[in-house]
Amino acid sequence: MSTAPVQRVFFGSSQERKLFPFHYAPDRLGNQMSRQEAPNVGPGCYDNHEFGTIVYDLQMTPQSKKGYGLSARTAARFPPCSKTVTPSPQQYQQDQSQSRISPPGKTPFNSATQRFKMTSRTAEESPGPGTYTHDAVTNRKVSWPMCFGSPDWTRLPQLEKKSLRVKLNSEKEFLKQRSRVAYLSLYY
Repeated sequence: MSTAPVQRVFFGSSQERKLFPFHYAPDRLGNQMSRQEAPNVGPGCYDNHEFGTIVYDLQMTPQSKKGYGLSARTAARFPPCSKTVTPSPQQYQQDQSQSRISPPGKTPFNSATQRFKMTSRTAEESPGPGTYTHDAVTNRKVSWPMCFGSPDWTRLPQLEKKSLRVKLNSEKEFLKQRSRVAYLSLYY
């Protein structure tokens, strides 16, 4: 008859000893050790963002693709979501880590081009003689007859007053027309 091996007790403890290859210490050093036996378990290995979303629920629930009734539509009730194809950040900009040497025959920043381009003007592009009026007065303004710094409306023709409180549309139109005529008289 074989006898069972006698378990040795270390330092008075009768518990099972947890050794390194199979167990890790419950401290900072043990947390930093990588687990060799299960590489598919750990942070970044789960796709939790795909489960429990509205899209996942709509795709996984049993439903009729043909519709509800006899004359219902035959297209898919929920078409698959369109995915936008956007480039990664590396595709936007080229790798700038290596120094760039300009190829022979090329200069950096186009420094070999002429700085000021000389263009010849033709007669059709430039205005001919006599098209400029140098004596023209610019920024002309209407000048009303003034009295102590404000316009004196009594010197201008007025409509007869019909009421004190209400300005009629004809009075407003008359004032607008008078201003237009005064402005246009500056030019014509």
